[in-house]
Amino acid sequence: MNTSPPPKPSNTTTELAKQRNRAAAERTLTSWIQNCLSLIAFGIAFDRIFVALNQTFPKQNLQINTQLTHIIGLSAIAFGVFLLVLAILGYLINVKSLDKEDYLYRKYSSFYPLKILIGSVIVFGLLAFFAVYFVISMT
Repeated sequence: MNTSPPPKPSNTTTELAKQRNRAAAERTLTSWIQNCLSLIAFGIAFDRIFVALNQTFPKQNLQINTQLTHIIGLSAIAFGVFLLVLAILGYLINVKSLDKEDYLYRKYSSFYPLKILIGSVIVFGLLAFFAVYFVISMT
């Protein structure tokens, strides 16, 4: 004799909505991974940009340029990794809440990582601009 309780009936519409939400969370995570990898690649490429600048303007102080390049490049890589961790945590929280039987929609704001990403791109753009200006003004 089977004494286990019968399976809890599920609403098909609710399950389909959960699948759509899970798919949307996966698409959002994929988008964040793409953006974070772009930011990390920018940090790696920043070194190559300054190598080209040093070849163009060879009279510059190479020590200052190298230090500035490493700081900006490593900061971009660190921000990319930080945002990637935030995106993964947000995805895991979202998917875990979907797996609950008593799922209730809670508004999850994804604007905070977006603000951080936009702010970091603006800061790095300004730093790069001033760094290039500094290199050119020393000629």
